[in-house]
Amino acid sequence: MADKLALFKNYLSCHVCSETFRDPVSLSCNHNFCSSCLQKFWEQAKNQNCPICKRKYSKDYPDVNLTLKELADSFAGRQKAGSSEMIKERREKKLTVRAVCPVCDFPHHQSHKVVPVKEAVSDLKKHLESDLKSLQDKRNKYKQAGYTLDRLPVCCWLTQHLVYNI
Repeated sequence: MADKLALFKNYLSCHVCSETFRDPVSLSCNHNFCSSCLQKFWEQAKNQNCPICKRKYSKDYPDVNLTLKELADSFAGRQKAGSSEMIKERREKKLTVRAVCPVCDFPHHQSHKVVPVKEAVSDLKKHLESDLKSLQDKRNKYKQAGYTLDRLPVCCWLTQHLVYNI
């Protein structure tokens, strides 16, 4: 755990002041510094070179790296102004949620029954088993009728017995 903490501290520390970043900026060489530390360094050095690799920075001034800023602030325990009040306010508010089916929301669907998923699955399974049994019975009747039809002489079913009551 101490190793991880040291690793975080290393990546979230300014190489100029050795403190956790405050308003970190990223240079084109991907080195990061506190905005104020870099400004002071450049004023003293009278150039705009990276304090680590000495590469020249061509823009006027780098933008704040917001991702790194949030990480550093979080690591250092700093919070945005007013964020503690927001957290307190969120804790005080009770969450009231009502699930509404867009179909059931219409007046003519008010009679819809809401049941637990397991119960709905069980009911649907019973309904499907019943339908399957009915279809299997019909299939067996048609097979038997086809078998009976196959056994009739050709002359008989071509001329006289065209309609069967099965």
